[in-house]
Amino acid sequence: MDLKSDKNLYAVVIAGGRGKRFWPLSRNSKPKQLLALTGEISLLRQTVDRISGFIPKERTMVVTAKSHAGGVLDVLPDIPEKNILIEPEGKNTAPALSLAAAHIMSLQKDAVMVVLPSDHVIGEQNKFLDDIGAAVKASYEKGLLMTFGVRPTRPETGYGYIEVGEKVERGIFKVRSFKEKPNRKKAKDYVDSGRYLWNSGMFVFRCDVLMEKIQKHIPSLYSVWKTYSAGSKTDKDMAMFYNKAEAVSIDYGIMEKSSSDAAVIGASFNWSDVGSWQALDDLWEADEMGNRKNTSRVVSIKSQGNTIMSKKLVALLGVEDMIIVETDDALLVCKKECSQEIKSLVDEIERNGLKEFL
Repeated sequence: MDLKSDKNLYAVVIAGGRGKRFWPLSRNSKPKQLLALTGEISLLRQTVDRISGFIPKERTMVVTAKSHAGGVLDVLPDIPEKNILIEPEGKNTAPALSLAAAHIMSLQKDAVMVVLPSDHVIGEQNKFLDDIGAAVKASYEKGLLMTFGVRPTRPETGYGYIEVGEKVERGIFKVRSFKEKPNRKKAKDYVDSGRYLWNSGMFVFRCDVLMEKIQKHIPSLYSVWKTYSAGSKTDKDMAMFYNKAEAVSIDYGIMEKSSSDAAVIGASFNWSDVGSWQALDDLWEADEMGNRKNTSRVVSIKSQGNTIMSKKLVALLGVEDMIIVETDDALLVCKKECSQEIKSLVDEIERNGLKEFL
């Protein structure tokens, strides 16, 4: 299948998250996807560039939040402005993908959407595009709800898991079950069994099949979607859609209830969802003591395994496995083992009335 010439193929980039686990660098006005964590280019820009060789920008939709819209438009000036779909409020991924489907299906009834989170780091571009092509083909021909699984390298508690079932064809397997983010013991059991993959959060759907599943499993969302699809799709129409839409994730609302029609392709490319500061351990080069930093202004003695981001001189003495992040107005000091809990810390900052730091 020649993806370059397939006019039924659309990309949908989900760019609405806040990235709380990357506080204090990630803020409401500049969330994780707008940050350049692995070089000079933002994660969102990397995502669009990664797929643009096969899906042109005029067939790329970006779903984002009102608070992020200005930054998204600045980062993606080459995406048609009508393709930037601005949610009036965040209601998780099922309404976001339904919104995108309404706009895509008004242009192409039998379209297939490639759904990409905007804040992942992916290597081996050719392998990535080959896997996308295989998933698109299976979605077209078999009507499968395709997802991408990543072979786990550790018992990670920050990811959902996919239990692999019987083989469909080379590299593609039926999904036996989806598992929510596990505790440490369950995660270890999953990894040790060899039957589970990390759920990457990337999907390929035929739009009509997706909406059939939403009609079956989330009928209230389908009802308001149908009204929105039949209308003029104005800002007022979108506000009414989001006011009535049920807040639910595509994983919980559809994928977990449609495992008989879901299939997973084992990703052949390198992948990281950059889900926390600790994830930079896999992306930033370490010095001889295992410290990772974005600056040369670090002096350390008897200190190892730390991650540092700062414009100031940071002097470390006798500390291990710490995350130290300094911005103009905030300082984070955190044990790496607690990096997933930074989200709770951000919630606590908000409860303390310190919204100017969010």
